[in-house]
Amino acid sequence: MKYFLATRPYVVSASLIPFTVGAFLGMKNEYFSWILYVLGAISLMFIHLGSNSANDYFDYKHGIDRPGTFGSSGSRLLINGKITLKAEKYVMIGCFVIAVIFGIAVVLLSTPYILIFGLAGIAGGYFYTADPVNLKYHGLSVPAIFVIYGLLITTGGYYLMTRTVSYDALIFSMMIGFPVTNIVLSNEIRDSANDRQVRIKSITILFGDVAGTWLYVAMFAFQFILLFYMILIQKISLLGLVSLLSIPFYSMIIVKLFSKSYGKIDGKAIMNIDISSSNAMLIFGIGLIIGLIGRT
Repeated sequence: MKYFLATRPYVVSASLIPFTVGAFLGMKNEYFSWILYVLGAISLMFIHLGSNSANDYFDYKHGIDRPGTFGSSGSRLLINGKITLKAEKYVMIGCFVIAVIFGIAVVLLSTPYILIFGLAGIAGGYFYTADPVNLKYHGLSVPAIFVIYGLLITTGGYYLMTRTVSYDALIFSMMIGFPVTNIVLSNEIRDSANDRQVRIKSITILFGDVAGTWLYVAMFAFQFILLFYMILIQKISLLGLVSLLSIPFYSMIIVKLFSKSYGKIDGKAIMNIDISSSNAMLIFGIGLIIGLIGRT
């Protein structure tokens, strides 16, 4: 069980929701295969779990996650000595191997070009913290997550079904990419004090917690602007308004982030803010998918 928890399964929705949005957009356009969807989702899920393990492995190895820091649900197992660094490495390798196996099945049943999306996803997830790229440590975590978990995964799901890309797929990828990216941004705001000690760069280190929180608010606003736009042009049914149920959760998150940014509370008080952001994204994403199904 602890090895399963080390993969941070609670955030797997951050990849499956964007993939489902892209795939179901293909369904709306009368292109859909349940076999490809299931196989693609399983492969993607293990890419995500492997990436989580890689991130925790390298964060711990590089001294980013250490006793006294908050880490993630996975890295806390390393910090608390519940699993070894070697075990985390094997979990990472195992997840990537399973992802490749299911990925091969997807390629055989669809098109070799889908490999571009899969390999880019593995590379992005691994080198997010792995040497020599270390995207996270050079202030690139927010744009990297937006590109990988927003643009790449959503358009990849759409391409898997339709063998093409479209303007609509790009808009939907941004719409779901913003809330997924905010999961990481909330984590950066929480961890800014610890990150400053080890001298890694992040949006909040470069521009401050307040600027980071305003960026969170901006992406929160843009996801709903795009939602209303797609409803207005009838790309999503009015059922998509179910996504509005996420607003109270986002409101509480934003209040906590501003409180932390202005020094009223510390990072420990919002230790699980990334989980809260993930849950809010899940509600928004489910509403978006319901809206897509309503137009099929």
